[in-house]
Amino acid sequence: RGGKSMEDRRTRIIQAAVRLFRERGFHQVSVRNIIKEADVSNGCFYHYFTTKDELLFAINEFVMDYVLAKAQEVLRQHKTPVEKLHGIISGFMSTFYRYHDAVVVMYRENHYLAPEYYQKMRQKRDLYYRIVMDVLAEGVAKKEFRPFEPLSIVAFMIFGMVNWLYTWYDPEGCLSIEALRDRYIDFIFHALLTEEAKRNPLYRSYFLPPALSS
Repeated sequence: RGGKSMEDRRTRIIQAAVRLFRERGFHQVSVRNIIKEADVSNGCFYHYFTTKDELLFAINEFVMDYVLAKAQEVLRQHKTPVEKLHGIISGFMSTFYRYHDAVVVMYRENHYLAPEYYQKMRQKRDLYYRIVMDVLAEGVAKKEFRPFEPLSIVAFMIFGMVNWLYTWYDPEGCLSIEALRDRYIDFIFHALLTEEAKRNPLYRSYFLPPALSS
């Protein structure tokens, strides 16, 4: 029970920081502000975090670890490159709904990370990039994806499309994250899949009905 209550306090501190960083920005929020928002003691804060910088890193790390875990889960569960890419994009986009405020803080405030924390986050982003590149290369080798050259531009286009969701996506908006995901997938797969792959019955559900895509 004690371990759980300690973890609850750490979570409360992170959630309070996310709210405040989202509303005011990293540099406009003090440790004192976070302590008050989280309703914890000064000693409790410094038990978990040595600095505000470490707390910002914890938010970034939480989001990236979640995205990486979802991607690894997809690789274990699916066999074909198309299924893998569908799962990776879906998992990536679901993060924008499930942890929307934390994602906004990560993208908007990550340039304030201290150098040692920035480097750790870069390593995680590089790992995610390699996962996507491996799936794209496998798809080209198996003739499911068109052989774009250089293939890295495909990864950058996908990342660019999804990453910028944080600037305009509204979880309370008119489209659910699932409906938005389906539109992204349809758009990307129409451009990326070979004609043979598009005809594969296994992938038919990845494309929108004509009434929605026309």
